[in-house]
Amino acid sequence: MKNKFALLTLLFVLSISALAQTAPPPAKPAADAKLEKEAVELLRETSVEVGRLRSAENRISFNSELASLMWFHDEKEAKVMYGAVISDFKQLLSQFDAQMNSLDAPLDEDSDSMGGIFGSYGRSKVERKFRTSMAVRQQIAMSLAEHAPDLAYNFFYDSLNLISNPEFRKQTEQSDKSFEAQLMKQIAESDPGKAFEYGKASIKNGLDTNHIQLLKKIYAKDADKGVEFGAAILSRLKSDKSSVENIYFYNSLLTFGAANLEESKKPGAKKAVYDRNDLHDIADQFGQTILEGDEELGNAAISYARQIEKYAPGRAAQIRSKFHDSNTSSNTSYVMANAANAMANAANTAAYGRGNSAVSSNANTAYEERVKTEKQMMNDIKDLGTKPLAKEERDKVVAQARKIISQTPGRDKKIVALSLLAAQVSRAGDRELADEVMRDAERLVNPQPKNYQDFLLSWMLASGYAEANPDKAFPLLESTILRANDTITAAIKVAEFIDVNDEYVVDGEIQVGMFGGSMIRELTGELGMASSTIKSLVKADFTKTKSLANSFDRTETRVLAKMLVLRAALDKRESPKQEDPVKAADDDDGSGPPAARSR
Repeated sequence: MKNKFALLTLLFVLSISALAQTAPPPAKPAADAKLEKEAVELLRETSVEVGRLRSAENRISFNSELASLMWFHDEKEAKVMYGAVISDFKQLLSQFDAQMNSLDAPLDEDSDSMGGIFGSYGRSKVERKFRTSMAVRQQIAMSLAEHAPDLAYNFFYDSLNLISNPEFRKQTEQSDKSFEAQLMKQIAESDPGKAFEYGKASIKNGLDTNHIQLLKKIYAKDADKGVEFGAAILSRLKSDKSSVENIYFYNSLLTFGAANLEESKKPGAKKAVYDRNDLHDIADQFGQTILEGDEELGNAAISYARQIEKYAPGRAAQIRSKFHDSNTSSNTSYVMANAANAMANAANTAAYGRGNSAVSSNANTAYEERVKTEKQMMNDIKDLGTKPLAKEERDKVVAQARKIISQTPGRDKKIVALSLLAAQVSRAGDRELADEVMRDAERLVNPQPKNYQDFLLSWMLASGYAEANPDKAFPLLESTILRANDTITAAIKVAEFIDVNDEYVVDGEIQVGMFGGSMIRELTGELGMASSTIKSLVKADFTKTKSLANSFDRTETRVLAKMLVLRAALDKRESPKQEDPVKAADDDDGSGPPAARSR
Protein backbone atom coordinates (compact mmCIF):
# COMPACT_ATOMS: atom_id res chain seq x y z
CA MET A 1 0.00 0.00 0.00
CA LYS A 2 2.92 2.39 0.56
CA ASN A 3 3.62 2.77 -3.14
CA LYS A 4 -0.05 3.55 -3.77
CA PHE A 5 -0.29 6.29 -1.17
CA ALA A 6 3.02 7.73 -2.34
CA LEU A 7 1.14 8.94 -5.42
CA LEU A 8 -1.00 11.13 -3.20
CA THR A 9 1.79 12.48 -0.98
CA LEU A 10 2.15 15.70 -2.92
CA LEU A 11 -1.35 15.71 -4.38
CA PHE A 12 -2.82 16.29 -0.95
CA VAL A 13 -0.18 18.53 0.60
CA LEU A 14 -2.79 21.00 1.78
CA SER A 15 -3.88 18.49 4.38
CA ILE A 16 -0.50 18.83 6.07
CA SER A 17 -1.31 22.40 6.97
CA ALA A 18 -3.39 21.23 9.92
CA LEU A 19 -0.43 20.73 12.24
CA ALA A 20 -1.09 23.64 14.58
CA GLN A 21 -1.50 22.91 18.24
CA THR A 22 -4.38 24.99 19.58
CA ALA A 23 -7.94 25.62 18.45
CA PRO A 24 -9.06 29.18 17.69
CA PRO A 25 -11.45 30.99 20.05
CA PRO A 26 -15.14 30.42 19.31
CA ALA A 27 -16.69 32.85 16.83
CA LYS A 28 -19.74 34.95 17.57
CA PRO A 29 -23.15 33.59 16.41
CA ALA A 30 -23.55 36.26 13.69
CA ALA A 31 -20.09 35.47 12.31
CA ASP A 32 -20.90 31.76 12.43
CA ALA A 33 -24.09 32.27 10.41
CA LYS A 34 -22.26 34.33 7.78
CA LEU A 35 -19.47 31.75 7.59
CA GLU A 36 -21.94 28.89 7.18
CA LYS A 37 -23.73 30.73 4.38
CA GLU A 38 -20.46 31.34 2.54
CA ALA A 39 -19.42 27.71 3.08
CA VAL A 40 -22.67 26.36 1.62
CA GLU A 41 -22.18 28.56 -1.45
CA LEU A 42 -18.66 27.11 -1.80
CA LEU A 43 -20.07 23.59 -1.40
CA ARG A 44 -22.47 24.16 -4.30
CA GLU A 45 -19.66 25.61 -6.43
CA THR A 46 -17.51 22.58 -5.60
CA SER A 47 -20.34 20.24 -6.56
CA VAL A 48 -20.42 21.81 -10.04
CA GLU A 49 -16.64 21.38 -10.30
CA VAL A 50 -16.90 17.71 -9.26
CA GLY A 51 -19.46 17.21 -12.02
CA ARG A 52 -16.80 18.15 -14.56
CA LEU A 53 -14.41 15.38 -13.48
CA ARG A 54 -13.82 12.80 -16.21
CA SER A 55 -13.91 9.71 -13.98
CA ALA A 56 -17.31 8.45 -12.82
CA GLU A 57 -15.60 6.84 -9.82
CA ASN A 58 -14.11 10.19 -8.80
CA ARG A 59 -17.43 12.00 -9.22
CA ILE A 60 -19.19 9.47 -7.01
CA SER A 61 -16.46 9.47 -4.32
CA PHE A 62 -16.27 13.26 -4.10
CA ASN A 63 -20.05 13.71 -4.21
CA SER A 64 -20.50 11.29 -1.31
CA GLU A 65 -18.14 13.44 0.77
CA LEU A 66 -19.95 16.62 -0.29
CA ALA A 67 -23.22 15.02 0.85
CA SER A 68 -21.60 14.25 4.19
CA LEU A 69 -20.51 17.89 4.52
CA MET A 70 -23.97 19.16 3.53
CA TRP A 71 -25.40 17.06 6.37
CA PHE A 72 -23.92 19.54 8.85
CA HIS A 73 -26.08 22.27 7.27
CA ASP A 74 -29.20 20.58 5.88
CA GLU A 75 -29.91 16.92 6.59
CA LYS A 76 -32.81 16.76 4.14
CA GLU A 77 -30.77 18.09 1.22
CA ALA A 78 -27.87 15.81 2.18
CA LYS A 79 -30.13 12.77 1.93
CA VAL A 80 -31.21 13.85 -1.54
CA MET A 81 -27.53 14.18 -2.51
CA TYR A 82 -26.81 10.71 -1.12
CA GLY A 83 -29.74 9.34 -3.11
CA ALA A 84 -28.14 10.62 -6.32
CA VAL A 85 -24.73 9.23 -5.28
CA ILE A 86 -26.14 5.78 -4.56
CA SER A 87 -28.13 5.78 -7.81
CA ASP A 88 -24.98 6.64 -9.80
CA PHE A 89 -23.01 3.97 -7.97
CA LYS A 90 -25.60 1.27 -8.62
CA GLN A 91 -25.61 2.14 -12.31
CA LEU A 92 -21.80 1.95 -12.41
CA LEU A 93 -21.66 -1.37 -10.57
CA SER A 94 -24.41 -2.91 -12.71
CA GLN A 95 -22.46 -1.91 -15.80
CA PHE A 96 -19.30 -3.65 -14.56
CA ASP A 97 -21.25 -6.70 -13.42
CA ALA A 98 -22.79 -7.05 -16.89
CA GLN A 99 -19.35 -6.76 -18.50
CA MET A 100 -17.92 -9.42 -16.20
CA ASN A 101 -20.77 -11.81 -16.95
CA SER A 102 -20.32 -11.27 -20.68
CA LEU A 103 -16.75 -12.55 -20.57
CA ASP A 104 -16.06 -16.24 -21.14
CA ALA A 105 -13.26 -16.18 -18.56
CA PRO A 106 -13.57 -13.06 -16.40
CA LEU A 107 -10.30 -13.69 -14.58
CA ASP A 108 -8.17 -14.17 -17.71
CA GLU A 109 -5.27 -11.83 -18.17
CA ASP A 110 -5.77 -8.72 -20.25
CA SER A 111 -3.64 -9.31 -23.33
CA ASP A 112 -2.32 -5.76 -23.05
CA SER A 113 -1.57 -5.99 -19.32
CA MET A 114 2.10 -5.68 -18.46
CA GLY A 115 1.84 -5.84 -14.70
CA GLY A 116 4.06 -3.25 -13.14
CA ILE A 117 4.74 -1.66 -9.82
CA PHE A 118 1.11 -1.50 -8.68
CA GLY A 119 0.79 -5.26 -8.45
CA SER A 120 -2.05 -5.66 -10.95
CA TYR A 121 -0.31 -8.18 -13.18
CA GLY A 122 -2.60 -10.92 -14.41
CA ARG A 123 -5.89 -9.08 -13.85
CA SER A 124 -8.32 -8.25 -16.63
CA LYS A 125 -9.23 -4.62 -17.24
CA VAL A 126 -12.82 -5.15 -16.17
CA GLU A 127 -11.69 -6.71 -12.91
CA ARG A 128 -9.46 -3.74 -12.21
CA LYS A 129 -12.42 -1.41 -12.81
CA PHE A 130 -14.56 -3.59 -10.56
CA ARG A 131 -12.01 -3.32 -7.75
CA THR A 132 -12.09 0.45 -8.09
CA SER A 133 -15.89 0.44 -7.80
CA MET A 134 -15.63 -1.62 -4.61
CA ALA A 135 -13.31 0.99 -3.13
CA VAL A 136 -15.85 3.68 -4.07
CA ARG A 137 -18.51 1.60 -2.31
CA GLN A 138 -16.40 1.81 0.83
CA GLN A 139 -16.12 5.59 0.49
CA ILE A 140 -19.90 5.98 0.31
CA ALA A 141 -20.44 3.72 3.32
CA MET A 142 -17.84 5.54 5.42
CA SER A 143 -19.22 8.99 4.61
CA LEU A 144 -22.75 7.83 5.47
CA ALA A 145 -21.58 6.24 8.71
CA GLU A 146 -20.56 9.64 10.05
CA HIS A 147 -24.22 10.69 10.19
CA ALA A 148 -26.57 7.75 9.60
CA PRO A 149 -25.19 4.37 10.76
CA ASP A 150 -28.27 2.40 9.70
CA LEU A 151 -28.21 3.87 6.19
CA ALA A 152 -24.48 3.16 5.92
CA TYR A 153 -24.80 -0.43 7.06
CA ASN A 154 -27.84 -1.14 4.88
CA PHE A 155 -26.23 0.42 1.80
CA PHE A 156 -23.04 -1.57 2.29
CA TYR A 157 -24.82 -4.93 2.40
CA ASP A 158 -27.65 -4.16 -0.01
CA SER A 159 -25.15 -3.10 -2.67
CA LEU A 160 -23.53 -6.53 -2.42
CA ASN A 161 -26.69 -7.99 -3.98
CA LEU A 162 -25.96 -6.07 -7.19
CA ILE A 163 -23.05 -8.42 -7.89
CA SER A 164 -24.38 -11.45 -9.72
CA ASN A 165 -21.05 -12.86 -10.94
CA PRO A 166 -20.34 -15.69 -8.47
CA GLU A 167 -16.54 -15.37 -8.56
CA PHE A 168 -16.55 -11.64 -7.93
CA ARG A 169 -19.30 -11.99 -5.33
CA LYS A 170 -17.09 -14.42 -3.42
CA GLN A 171 -14.07 -12.10 -3.65
CA THR A 172 -16.13 -9.17 -2.40
CA GLU A 173 -17.54 -11.08 0.57
CA GLN A 174 -14.02 -12.02 1.63
CA SER A 175 -12.69 -8.46 1.36
CA ASP A 176 -15.77 -7.11 3.15
CA LYS A 177 -14.76 -8.84 6.36
CA SER A 178 -11.84 -6.52 7.01
CA PHE A 179 -13.66 -3.40 5.85
CA GLU A 180 -16.67 -4.20 8.02
CA ALA A 181 -14.46 -3.64 11.06
CA GLN A 182 -13.42 -0.20 9.74
CA LEU A 183 -17.04 0.67 9.07
CA MET A 184 -18.16 -0.30 12.55
CA LYS A 185 -15.36 1.73 14.12
CA GLN A 186 -16.50 4.75 12.10
CA ILE A 187 -20.07 4.11 13.26
CA ALA A 188 -18.82 3.95 16.85
CA GLU A 189 -17.51 7.52 16.48
CA SER A 190 -21.03 8.88 15.97
CA ASP A 191 -23.21 6.20 17.60
CA PRO A 192 -21.51 3.68 19.93
CA GLY A 193 -24.90 2.10 20.63
CA LYS A 194 -25.37 1.19 16.98
CA ALA A 195 -21.78 -0.02 16.75
CA PHE A 196 -22.49 -2.29 19.73
CA GLU A 197 -25.55 -3.76 17.98
CA TYR A 198 -23.69 -4.40 14.73
CA GLY A 199 -20.64 -5.72 16.56
CA LYS A 200 -22.75 -8.09 18.63
CA ALA A 201 -24.33 -9.43 15.45
CA SER A 202 -20.97 -9.87 13.75
CA ILE A 203 -19.45 -12.04 16.50
CA LYS A 204 -21.93 -14.76 15.57
CA ASN A 205 -19.72 -15.35 12.54
CA GLY A 206 -16.59 -15.77 14.65
CA LEU A 207 -14.14 -13.74 16.74
CA ASP A 208 -11.01 -12.01 15.50
CA THR A 209 -8.77 -9.16 16.61
CA ASN A 210 -10.95 -6.62 14.77
CA HIS A 211 -13.56 -7.18 17.47
CA ILE A 212 -11.02 -6.16 20.12
CA GLN A 213 -10.28 -2.95 18.20
CA LEU A 214 -14.00 -2.27 17.99
CA LEU A 215 -14.33 -2.97 21.72
CA LYS A 216 -11.67 -0.34 22.44
CA LYS A 217 -13.43 2.21 20.23
CA ILE A 218 -16.90 1.60 21.75
CA TYR A 219 -15.48 1.67 25.29
CA ALA A 220 -13.70 4.98 24.61
CA LYS A 221 -16.96 6.57 23.40
CA ASP A 222 -19.37 4.88 25.86
CA ALA A 223 -17.94 2.84 28.73
CA ASP A 224 -21.24 1.10 29.56
CA LYS A 225 -21.72 -0.08 25.98
CA GLY A 226 -18.08 -1.12 25.92
CA VAL A 227 -18.60 -3.28 29.00
CA GLU A 228 -21.69 -4.83 27.37
CA PHE A 229 -19.79 -5.59 24.18
CA GLY A 230 -16.91 -7.04 26.18
CA ALA A 231 -19.39 -9.34 27.95
CA ALA A 232 -20.83 -10.45 24.58
CA ILE A 233 -17.36 -11.30 23.31
CA LEU A 234 -16.55 -13.28 26.47
CA SER A 235 -19.85 -15.14 26.29
CA ARG A 236 -19.19 -16.15 22.68
CA LEU A 237 -15.65 -17.14 23.60
CA LYS A 238 -16.76 -19.43 26.43
CA SER A 239 -19.66 -21.00 24.55
CA ASP A 240 -17.72 -21.92 21.42
CA LYS A 241 -13.92 -22.15 21.35
CA SER A 242 -14.02 -22.87 17.63
CA SER A 243 -15.34 -19.34 17.00
CA VAL A 244 -11.88 -17.88 17.71
CA GLU A 245 -9.95 -17.13 14.53
CA ASN A 246 -6.49 -17.81 15.95
CA ILE A 247 -4.43 -17.84 19.12
CA TYR A 248 -3.47 -14.18 18.73
CA PHE A 249 -7.04 -13.24 19.59
CA TYR A 250 -6.57 -14.56 23.14
CA ASN A 251 -3.25 -12.77 23.42
CA SER A 252 -4.78 -9.43 22.36
CA LEU A 253 -7.90 -9.79 24.50
CA LEU A 254 -5.97 -10.72 27.63
CA THR A 255 -3.47 -7.89 27.08
CA PHE A 256 -6.26 -5.35 26.65
CA GLY A 257 -8.28 -6.68 29.58
CA ALA A 258 -5.32 -6.64 31.98
CA ALA A 259 -4.30 -3.09 31.03
CA ASN A 260 -7.90 -1.88 31.20
CA LEU A 261 -8.38 -3.40 34.66
CA GLU A 262 -5.27 -1.65 35.98
CA GLU A 263 -6.39 1.65 34.47
CA SER A 264 -9.81 1.31 36.13
CA LYS A 265 -8.18 1.35 39.56
CA LYS A 266 -7.06 4.96 39.16
CA PRO A 267 -9.17 7.71 40.79
CA GLY A 268 -12.04 8.80 38.57
CA ALA A 269 -11.43 6.07 36.02
CA LYS A 270 -14.19 4.27 34.11
CA LYS A 271 -15.47 0.83 35.03
CA ALA A 272 -13.29 -2.01 33.76
CA VAL A 273 -14.51 -4.16 30.89
CA TYR A 274 -13.38 -7.36 32.65
CA ASP A 275 -12.83 -8.12 36.33
CA ARG A 276 -10.19 -10.51 37.62
CA ASN A 277 -12.50 -13.55 37.38
CA ASP A 278 -13.20 -12.76 33.72
CA LEU A 279 -9.48 -12.47 33.04
CA HIS A 280 -8.97 -15.83 34.75
CA ASP A 281 -11.52 -17.40 32.37
CA ILE A 282 -9.81 -15.85 29.33
CA ALA A 283 -6.35 -16.90 30.51
CA ASP A 284 -7.52 -20.41 31.33
CA GLN A 285 -9.06 -20.93 27.88
CA PHE A 286 -5.99 -19.36 26.30
CA GLY A 287 -3.87 -21.91 28.14
CA GLN A 288 -6.08 -24.81 27.12
CA THR A 289 -5.84 -23.77 23.49
CA ILE A 290 -2.05 -23.65 23.69
CA LEU A 291 -1.89 -27.09 25.34
CA GLU A 292 -4.17 -28.57 22.67
CA GLY A 293 -2.22 -26.91 19.87
CA ASP A 294 0.86 -27.70 17.86
CA GLU A 295 3.98 -28.39 19.89
CA GLU A 296 5.96 -26.29 17.41
CA LEU A 297 4.72 -23.20 19.27
CA GLY A 298 7.88 -23.64 21.33
CA ASN A 299 9.25 -20.38 22.67
CA ALA A 300 6.04 -18.53 21.79
CA ALA A 301 4.14 -20.84 24.14
CA ILE A 302 6.60 -20.10 26.95
CA SER A 303 6.15 -16.38 26.29
CA TYR A 304 2.37 -16.75 26.45
CA ALA A 305 2.75 -18.67 29.70
CA ARG A 306 4.27 -15.60 31.34
CA GLN A 307 1.21 -13.61 30.28
CA ILE A 308 -1.22 -16.31 31.48
CA GLU A 309 0.53 -16.90 34.82
CA LYS A 310 -0.89 -13.82 36.54
CA TYR A 311 -4.48 -15.02 36.14
CA ALA A 312 -4.19 -18.79 35.67
CA PRO A 313 -0.90 -19.98 37.24
CA GLY A 314 -1.85 -23.66 36.96
CA ARG A 315 -2.26 -23.44 33.19
CA ALA A 316 1.00 -21.54 32.88
CA ALA A 317 2.82 -24.33 34.76
CA GLN A 318 1.33 -26.95 32.44
CA ILE A 319 2.45 -24.99 29.36
CA ARG A 320 6.00 -24.66 30.70
CA SER A 321 6.14 -28.34 31.50
CA LYS A 322 4.90 -29.44 28.10
CA PHE A 323 6.85 -27.10 25.88
CA HIS A 324 10.04 -27.09 27.93
CA ASP A 325 10.17 -30.90 27.90
CA SER A 326 9.29 -31.20 24.24
CA ASN A 327 11.96 -28.74 23.18
CA THR A 328 14.77 -29.65 25.58
CA SER A 329 16.37 -32.45 23.56
CA SER A 330 16.10 -30.71 20.22
CA ASN A 331 17.57 -27.54 21.63
CA THR A 332 20.45 -29.09 23.62
CA SER A 333 23.12 -28.80 20.95
CA TYR A 334 21.92 -25.33 20.03
CA VAL A 335 22.08 -24.22 23.66
CA MET A 336 25.55 -25.71 24.15
CA ALA A 337 26.87 -24.00 21.04
CA ASN A 338 25.46 -20.69 22.16
CA ALA A 339 26.93 -21.19 25.62
CA ALA A 340 30.37 -21.78 24.15
CA ASN A 341 30.12 -18.66 22.04
CA ALA A 342 28.88 -16.68 24.98
CA MET A 343 31.81 -17.80 27.14
CA ALA A 344 34.27 -16.95 24.37
CA ASN A 345 32.87 -13.44 24.05
CA ALA A 346 32.20 -12.82 27.74
CA ALA A 347 35.50 -11.14 28.51
CA ASN A 348 35.34 -8.81 25.53
CA THR A 349 31.71 -7.97 26.24
CA ALA A 350 32.42 -7.20 29.88
CA ALA A 351 35.30 -4.93 28.98
CA TYR A 352 33.29 -3.14 26.35
CA GLY A 353 30.37 -2.79 28.75
CA ARG A 354 32.55 -1.26 31.47
CA GLY A 355 33.97 1.20 28.99
CA ASN A 356 30.57 2.28 27.69
CA SER A 357 28.36 2.06 30.76
CA ALA A 358 29.51 5.41 32.07
CA VAL A 359 28.97 7.04 28.66
CA SER A 360 25.50 5.52 28.33
CA SER A 361 24.58 6.57 31.86
CA ASN A 362 25.71 10.14 31.26
CA ALA A 363 23.85 10.33 27.94
CA ASN A 364 20.65 9.04 29.51
CA THR A 365 20.96 11.53 32.35
CA ALA A 366 21.45 14.37 29.87
CA TYR A 367 18.41 13.23 27.88
CA GLU A 368 16.23 13.06 31.00
CA GLU A 369 17.36 16.54 32.00
CA ARG A 370 16.51 17.87 28.56
CA VAL A 371 13.04 16.32 28.63
CA LYS A 372 12.43 17.79 32.09
CA THR A 373 13.59 21.23 30.93
CA GLU A 374 11.43 21.10 27.79
CA LYS A 375 8.39 20.06 29.80
CA GLN A 376 8.84 22.95 32.21
CA MET A 377 9.31 25.28 29.24
CA MET A 378 6.02 24.13 27.66
CA ASN A 379 4.20 24.69 30.95
CA ASP A 380 5.64 28.21 31.10
CA ILE A 381 4.51 28.83 27.51
CA LYS A 382 0.98 27.73 28.31
CA ASP A 383 0.93 30.10 31.29
CA LEU A 384 1.61 33.02 28.94
CA GLY A 385 -1.88 32.76 27.53
CA THR A 386 -3.67 31.99 30.78
CA LYS A 387 -1.93 34.01 33.52
CA PRO A 388 -1.59 37.80 33.63
CA LEU A 389 2.13 38.61 33.55
CA ALA A 390 4.01 41.89 33.56
CA LYS A 391 5.80 42.63 30.27
CA GLU A 392 9.23 42.21 31.87
CA GLU A 393 8.26 38.82 33.29
CA ARG A 394 6.71 37.72 30.00
CA ASP A 395 9.80 38.78 28.05
CA LYS A 396 11.95 36.80 30.45
CA VAL A 397 9.85 33.64 29.97
CA VAL A 398 9.91 34.06 26.19
CA ALA A 399 13.68 34.60 26.10
CA GLN A 400 14.29 31.49 28.17
CA ALA A 401 11.91 29.45 26.01
CA ARG A 402 13.62 30.57 22.79
CA LYS A 403 16.97 29.54 24.24
CA ILE A 404 15.71 26.06 25.17
CA ILE A 405 13.97 25.62 21.80
CA SER A 406 17.17 26.52 19.96
CA GLN A 407 18.86 23.57 21.71
CA THR A 408 16.04 21.13 20.88
CA PRO A 409 17.04 18.63 18.15
CA GLY A 410 14.92 18.50 15.01
CA ARG A 411 13.74 21.42 12.89
CA ASP A 412 10.16 20.19 12.96
CA LYS A 413 10.08 20.17 16.77
CA LYS A 414 11.65 23.62 16.87
CA ILE A 415 9.01 25.03 14.52
CA VAL A 416 6.15 23.45 16.48
CA ALA A 417 7.44 24.81 19.79
CA LEU A 418 8.17 28.29 18.39
CA SER A 419 4.71 28.37 16.80
CA LEU A 420 3.06 27.54 20.10
CA LEU A 421 5.17 30.18 21.85
CA ALA A 422 4.27 32.83 19.26
CA ALA A 423 0.56 31.97 19.46
CA GLN A 424 0.55 32.40 23.23
CA VAL A 425 2.49 35.66 23.03
CA SER A 426 0.03 36.92 20.41
CA ARG A 427 -2.92 36.03 22.65
CA ALA A 428 -1.24 38.00 25.43
CA GLY A 429 -1.42 41.02 23.14
CA ASP A 430 2.22 41.40 22.08
CA ARG A 431 1.99 40.96 18.28
CA GLU A 432 5.44 42.46 17.69
CA LEU A 433 7.16 39.91 19.95
CA ALA A 434 5.09 37.10 18.42
CA ASP A 435 6.33 38.07 14.94
CA GLU A 436 9.90 38.09 16.25
CA VAL A 437 9.48 34.55 17.59
CA MET A 438 8.00 33.38 14.28
CA ARG A 439 11.00 34.81 12.46
CA ASP A 440 13.09 32.31 14.47
CA ALA A 441 10.93 29.57 12.97
CA GLU A 442 11.09 31.11 9.49
CA ARG A 443 14.90 30.84 9.50
CA LEU A 444 14.53 27.06 9.79
CA VAL A 445 12.52 26.77 6.57
CA ASN A 446 13.74 26.74 2.98
CA PRO A 447 11.97 29.70 1.28
CA GLN A 448 12.12 27.79 -1.99
CA PRO A 449 10.89 24.27 -1.07
CA LYS A 450 12.06 21.50 -3.36
CA ASN A 451 11.57 18.16 -1.59
CA TYR A 452 8.88 16.67 0.60
CA GLN A 453 10.56 17.71 3.84
CA ASP A 454 10.88 21.29 2.62
CA PHE A 455 7.17 21.42 1.83
CA LEU A 456 6.27 19.82 5.14
CA LEU A 457 8.27 22.39 7.10
CA SER A 458 6.71 25.19 5.02
CA TRP A 459 3.23 23.97 5.96
CA MET A 460 4.25 23.79 9.61
CA LEU A 461 5.52 27.38 9.47
CA ALA A 462 2.26 28.50 7.86
CA SER A 463 0.38 26.68 10.63
CA GLY A 464 2.30 28.69 13.20
CA TYR A 465 1.51 31.96 11.47
CA ALA A 466 -2.16 30.93 11.22
CA GLU A 467 -2.31 31.00 15.00
CA ALA A 468 0.02 33.91 15.69
CA ASN A 469 -0.60 36.22 12.73
CA PRO A 470 -2.94 34.91 9.98
CA ASP A 471 -2.19 37.90 7.71
CA LYS A 472 1.31 36.48 7.21
CA ALA A 473 0.07 32.90 6.78
CA PHE A 474 -1.92 33.60 3.61
CA PRO A 475 0.92 34.88 1.37
CA LEU A 476 3.25 32.16 2.68
CA LEU A 477 0.72 29.44 1.84
CA GLU A 478 -0.05 30.95 -1.56
CA SER A 479 3.63 31.00 -2.48
CA THR A 480 4.11 27.42 -1.32
CA ILE A 481 1.04 26.16 -3.19
CA LEU A 482 2.20 27.80 -6.41
CA ARG A 483 5.54 26.03 -6.05
CA ALA A 484 3.79 22.77 -5.18
CA ASN A 485 1.70 22.87 -8.37
CA ASP A 486 4.69 22.12 -10.60
CA THR A 487 5.79 19.30 -8.30
CA ILE A 488 2.30 17.80 -8.21
CA THR A 489 2.01 17.92 -11.99
CA ALA A 490 5.38 16.21 -12.35
CA ALA A 491 4.44 13.56 -9.80
CA ILE A 492 1.24 12.75 -11.70
CA LYS A 493 3.17 12.54 -14.97
CA VAL A 494 5.57 10.03 -13.43
CA ALA A 495 2.66 8.06 -11.95
CA GLU A 496 0.96 8.00 -15.34
CA PHE A 497 4.18 6.81 -16.95
CA ILE A 498 4.54 3.78 -14.68
CA ASP A 499 0.80 3.01 -14.38
CA VAL A 500 0.75 0.88 -17.53
CA ASN A 501 -2.67 -0.60 -16.74
CA ASP A 502 -4.51 2.71 -16.21
CA GLU A 503 -5.41 1.83 -12.65
CA TYR A 504 -4.48 4.99 -10.77
CA VAL A 505 -4.24 7.63 -13.47
CA VAL A 506 -6.90 7.55 -16.19
CA ASP A 507 -7.04 10.26 -18.87
CA GLY A 508 -4.62 12.28 -16.80
CA GLU A 509 -6.84 12.14 -13.69
CA ILE A 510 -5.87 10.48 -10.41
CA GLN A 511 -8.42 7.82 -9.50
CA VAL A 512 -9.17 8.97 -5.96
CA GLY A 513 -11.87 6.31 -5.58
CA MET A 514 -9.24 3.59 -5.98
CA PHE A 515 -7.83 4.38 -2.56
CA GLY A 516 -10.89 3.23 -0.70
CA GLY A 517 -13.24 4.35 1.99
CA SER A 518 -10.73 5.62 4.50
CA MET A 519 -8.70 7.95 2.28
CA ILE A 520 -11.05 10.92 1.87
CA ARG A 521 -12.50 10.28 5.32
CA GLU A 522 -9.09 10.58 6.95
CA LEU A 523 -8.07 13.64 4.98
CA THR A 524 -11.27 15.58 5.68
CA GLY A 525 -12.48 14.35 9.02
CA GLU A 526 -11.34 11.41 11.09
CA LEU A 527 -7.79 12.64 11.70
CA GLY A 528 -9.00 16.14 12.51
CA MET A 529 -6.87 17.51 9.70
CA ALA A 530 -9.22 20.45 9.18
CA SER A 531 -9.71 21.15 12.85
CA SER A 532 -7.04 23.67 13.75
CA THR A 533 -4.97 25.54 11.20
CA ILE A 534 -7.62 25.68 8.50
CA LYS A 535 -10.24 26.69 11.06
CA SER A 536 -8.02 29.55 12.12
CA LEU A 537 -7.61 30.66 8.51
CA VAL A 538 -11.32 30.23 7.76
CA LYS A 539 -12.33 32.36 10.73
CA ALA A 540 -9.66 34.96 9.97
CA ASP A 541 -10.71 35.41 6.33
CA PHE A 542 -12.92 32.89 4.54
CA THR A 543 -12.50 34.56 1.15
CA LYS A 544 -8.70 34.37 1.30
CA THR A 545 -8.85 30.76 2.50
CA LYS A 546 -11.12 29.85 -0.42
CA SER A 547 -8.70 31.62 -2.73
CA LEU A 548 -5.86 29.46 -1.39
CA ALA A 549 -7.82 26.31 -2.25
CA ASN A 550 -8.43 27.68 -5.73
CA SER A 551 -4.67 28.19 -6.15
CA PHE A 552 -4.21 24.48 -6.82
CA ASP A 553 -4.03 23.83 -10.56
CA ARG A 554 -5.30 20.24 -10.66
CA THR A 555 -9.02 19.70 -10.21
CA GLU A 556 -8.63 16.72 -7.86
CA THR A 557 -6.29 18.66 -5.57
CA ARG A 558 -8.43 21.78 -5.70
CA VAL A 559 -11.59 19.84 -4.79
CA LEU A 560 -9.87 18.11 -1.87
CA ALA A 561 -8.56 21.45 -0.61
CA LYS A 562 -12.05 22.91 -0.77
CA MET A 563 -13.41 19.95 1.16
CA LEU A 564 -10.92 20.63 3.94
CA VAL A 565 -12.08 24.24 4.03
CA LEU A 566 -15.73 23.17 3.99
CA ARG A 567 -15.29 20.76 6.89
CA ALA A 568 -13.52 23.45 8.89
CA ALA A 569 -16.42 25.81 8.29
CA LEU A 570 -19.38 23.42 8.60
CA ASP A 571 -18.36 20.76 11.14
CA LYS A 572 -19.01 22.41 14.50
CA ARG A 573 -18.29 19.35 16.58
CA GLU A 574 -15.40 19.45 19.01
CA SER A 575 -12.14 18.86 17.20
CA PRO A 576 -10.00 15.84 18.12
CA LYS A 577 -7.28 16.78 20.57
CA GLN A 578 -3.89 17.35 19.04
CA GLU A 579 -0.86 15.67 20.51
CA ASP A 580 1.02 17.79 23.03
CA PRO A 581 4.32 18.86 21.43
CA VAL A 582 6.10 17.88 24.66
CA LYS A 583 5.05 14.29 24.11
CA ALA A 584 6.15 14.17 20.47
CA ALA A 585 8.17 11.08 19.76
CA ASP A 586 11.91 11.58 19.75
CA ASP A 587 12.46 8.62 17.48
CA ASP A 588 11.77 10.67 14.38
CA ASP A 589 14.88 12.76 14.78
CA GLY A 590 17.07 10.28 16.60
CA SER A 591 17.09 12.36 19.75
CA GLY A 592 15.62 9.77 22.09
CA PRO A 593 17.54 8.31 25.01
CA PRO A 594 20.77 6.64 23.86
CA ALA A 595 19.93 3.41 25.64
CA ALA A 596 16.65 3.17 23.73
CA ARG A 597 18.29 3.92 20.40
CA SER A 598 20.91 1.23 20.94
CA ARG A 599 18.34 -1.49 21.38
